[in-house]
Order: sequence, then structure tokens, then C-alpha cells
Amino acid sequence: MASWKGKTRGGLLGYKIFVFILKNLGLRAAYTLLVFVSFYFVLFAPTSTKSIYSFFRKRLKKGRIKSALAVYKTYFSFGQALIDRTAVLAGQKDKFTYDFDGEEHIRTIAEEGNGGVLISFHGGNWSMAGSMLEDNVGQSARINIVMLEAEHQKIKSFLERIQVKQAANIIGVGEDFSHIIKMGSALRNGELLCMHGDRFLPGAETIEVNFLGAKVHLPAGPFELITRMNVPYSIVFAFKESTSHYHYYSTPPFKDAVSAQKAAQYFATNVEEKIKKYPYQWYNFYDFWATPEITNAPSSRRRRTKTKKKEASNG
Repeated sequence: MASWKGKTRGGLLGYKIFVFILKNLGLRAAYTLLVFVSFYFVLFAPTSTKSIYSFFRKRLKKGRIKSALAVYKTYFSFGQALIDRTAVLAGQKDKFTYDFDGEEHIRTIAEEGNGGVLISFHGGNWSMAGSMLEDNVGQSARINIVMLEAEHQKIKSFLERIQVKQAANIIGVGEDFSHIIKMGSALRNGELLCMHGDRFLPGAETIEVNFLGAKVHLPAGPFELITRMNVPYSIVFAFKESTSHYHYYSTPPFKDAVSAQKAAQYFATNVEEKIKKYPYQWYNFYDFWATPEITNAPSSRRRRTKTKKKEASNG
């Protein structure tokens, strides 16, 4: 059963390669390299290739030929996102233009001063949206980006070596759970938390939602945090629409603090809408609909799961 293993494609090595090309050859040269890199992944990354093909074939109901072509287009789109992200981090933000639908929603959350959460997903270009947030909202509220500690330390070290400063504060997610205290403190101080809402590590608590015609599991943490802290949240997207142009979106603030389930379904419904519009810019290269592994979950979690299965079989 394929699932996310806690490692994102396009990590530190990708930054190094593309920073070198961007500085010495330019943005278009980096895109040209993608023609060959994308073919390489089609041929030599069978697990992710199979997952992308299945997504287009089974979930979006595309034909065999269109689904096969979509695999290459998705790899190419992902490579462009990585290059554009690297270009922005390397100080080449002025090479891109953008439109924004819903900027007022984020400004409202920031200016109210009660804290809030901005959630995105592994698609489009979250880093581009993060850069926009720092420029347009950073003066109203402090921005905190929540990410895996190991990934944060590697990228932070590299950015420091190339003398790139990141304005947003990073909250690293580690095994000691200190990040939970930091996140709660940030919200109580009226700050913004930026995080993803579509991936979880094996053993983590999840929430089941409807997504593209079937049930999927989302990480419970972000949505339980929103409910427990009683703060609004908006979903933020950034999609590439041409070589140098991006379209940003943010949804009206979700303020139903009663149910983490409703908060998670709100996320799933909005992500589904955007995936249908930008299908090649979804980058979960594994079986997103697989039943999550719970072997590492706390015993209480396993007992609840077994009880639910027994009730279902008796019903």
C-alpha cells in the first residue's frame, strides 16, 4: 500500500541544482532542463508514475492516452513549481506577476488580531503564496510557517549559505511535540499559522472526508487545532497560469468552531474544486485514497478503530 513516508520530492538537492542554473543560465534554461528530467521520472519513478496515472484514470475519468500524457505534464508542472520557488527564494521575485482572488479574507483575519490559520495543500506553488503573504500581510500579523523539522533545518542551512533571508518564522514539527506549544502560543498572540492540510505520517490521527467521489483521510491535527483554539481559517492556493504568471486564491474564513470534521470537509471541498480546474498541479505522488496505516498509533486509537470496524460489521 503506497502512502506518504514523510519526505517530499524536490528537497535540498533540487534547490542546489536549480539555484546554480538560475544564477548562471537563467529561468528559461532551467525550464528547458525539465524536458529531460520529466521524461526521466516517467521512466524511473514507477510508484509515483502509477499513482499519477491512476489519479487521472480513476478519479478524473480521463482516457488511457490522456492519462498517460498527464503523467508527463504533471512531472513537468512540478518541476516548474520547484524552479519558480527556488527563483523566489534566490531573490528573483520580480520575474513573476500575479492576480489575487480573496486577498481581503486574509487581511480580515490578520487585522482582527485574534489569530488564524492559513491552510494549503501539496499542489500549485505554496511557496509563491507564502512570499505574497509576507509582502501583503506581514505588517498586520506575524506569519509562522509550520513544516517538518528535518526539512526545515536542511533548507534553512542552504538558504543561509546563499545569503537568502526568510522573513516568516518557521515552526519545526519534531518528535518532542514542542511545536504544539509554539503553535498555540502564536495563535494566542494573534499571529497567523501557515500549514498543509493534506498529508500525515503513519500512525497519526486522521479525519475521514469525501473527496473526488470517495473517502480519504486528512490529518486531524490542523483541524482539531482550529476547533480547539476557536480561530478562523482560510484555504490559500497559488496556481501557475503561464510561464511567469500566477493566480492566487483564498477562501472566505471558516469560523465553525463546533466540528473539526466540518472544518476538514470544507478544506476537501475547496481543494477538489481547484484540482478539477488545475489537474496537472496536484503533487501527491502516492495512493491518496489508501487506508492509512495505524500500526504505530496509540493503543487507544487502535481500540477505537477496532470498535468502529466491529460496529460496522454488526450493522
